[in-house]
Amino acid sequence: MRPIRSWFKFSPVMFVLCLVTLSTISVERAAGQVAGAPKPTRPAVAVAPQNCTTTECHLPIANHAVRHSQTAADCAACHVQVGDVASHKFNLLAAKEELCIKCHQMPVEKHSHAPVKEGKCMDCHDPHGSEHKAELKGDPNRDLCVKCHGDLQKKAFVHGPVAVGACATCHKPHSSAEPKLLIADANTLCQTCHADTGKAEPGLHLHKAMEVGCVNCHDAHTSDHKFQLRETAPKLCLSCHKAKFDQMTAGATVVHGAVTEEGGCTSCHEPHASRLPGLQRTTQPQSCLKCHDKPLKAIDGKPMTNMAVLLATNPEKHGPIREGHCTVCHDPHAAKNFRLLSDDYPEKFYSPFSEDLYKLCFKCHTADLVKKPNGQGITNFRDGTKNMHALHVNQERGRTCRACHEVHASKRPSHMRESVPFGSSSWMLEINFQKSEEGGSCAPGCHAPKKYVRSGLPGVPAPITPPAPAAPSIPPPATTATEPEVKK
Repeated sequence: MRPIRSWFKFSPVMFVLCLVTLSTISVERAAGQVAGAPKPTRPAVAVAPQNCTTTECHLPIANHAVRHSQTAADCAACHVQVGDVASHKFNLLAAKEELCIKCHQMPVEKHSHAPVKEGKCMDCHDPHGSEHKAELKGDPNRDLCVKCHGDLQKKAFVHGPVAVGACATCHKPHSSAEPKLLIADANTLCQTCHADTGKAEPGLHLHKAMEVGCVNCHDAHTSDHKFQLRETAPKLCLSCHKAKFDQMTAGATVVHGAVTEEGGCTSCHEPHASRLPGLQRTTQPQSCLKCHDKPLKAIDGKPMTNMAVLLATNPEKHGPIREGHCTVCHDPHAAKNFRLLSDDYPEKFYSPFSEDLYKLCFKCHTADLVKKPNGQGITNFRDGTKNMHALHVNQERGRTCRACHEVHASKRPSHMRESVPFGSSSWMLEINFQKSEEGGSCAPGCHAPKKYVRSGLPGVPAPITPPAPAAPSIPPPATTATEPEVKK
């Protein structure tokens, strides 16, 4: 083996290469880059602030998609070194709650977001950088707001902007002149999306609640009720319509089923606006027939007529039905009278006459129709001048109007009934009414056939003329006898 001295002597180039190699290995070991080598301690030298993100210590800050502009310019704008250089310790130039406002002087409006008011900017913003705009700590359309307001998405029905995290569609993030940090007043804000709801137009009746505010009925975020309603009807409606609530709970013995059922109020009424008075959804009786198109039971368990079928198959309709005013006779919410009748009327088939008992009928019909024995000029139901209405109704054991009349519709003139339920068994007693030019007749099972003639003598029973026999094929022989003259 050649001595080292002689090897260097004869190979000066190789000697230089060895020195370079040894120097490189030493540097790599010092930097901790040689496999298995321990990581070196930080050199006790000052590091310029602008170089913080160019070393391996704070490199992730430099890799943010969105960097705080001040971070990119100078770390020392917010951080100050404390102690000796070797300790590498830094403090903020001011308290966290005051640091941001050194640069970010935002206008402070009447209502401030709680983190802003408390100086907790870093609850929402990363002071160095983020993957989201404005250095936000999370996706503003996904998970940022719900970190604090997560309970807003836990109910069955979620408002569209809330569902997609578009909180900034309605709210300002820092401060606002409007409550709840709203961008505008609640009604104006709602109508930016719901432009056709409650828009004032000539002839349109608006729900007064629209003036008070949409959020009085709707929760702007989430609800357990459809359409984000704060409560279902009727509870929601009765929170304002106290008079109706009092009507239903004090003095009323019958409450309309539609009022007590969930959502029942909106079966008949539009919640926002309508072309019809009372915010009705449609005209009567169409509105009523949405429910009364099937057999129903009254509150006492008695069956109710399928009114849709009755009206469709009976052309002779009572005046209020013809005019489309069911509520002339029925209160649509609650009443103290059976069948929701809006005024007094006898419930029983037979009832002693009293004008007070017939307040319902006498709202349209004159009381003389029943009270005066002479019916001339009052009614066509008379025998001569004898008032047959008074004869039937104005008695100690008088018959009610519905004993003869179908109060909704019938196939016979004057909406006369075909039959009437009689007795506790509700046996259907046929009336067999027939109209004639001079009057008419009836032949119920309770008495012999009766006939009335308006031009006849009052009080004189007019027997029903039996049908004439068929004419014989051969005429009878002529006679010269004459009939005696009957004085009238």
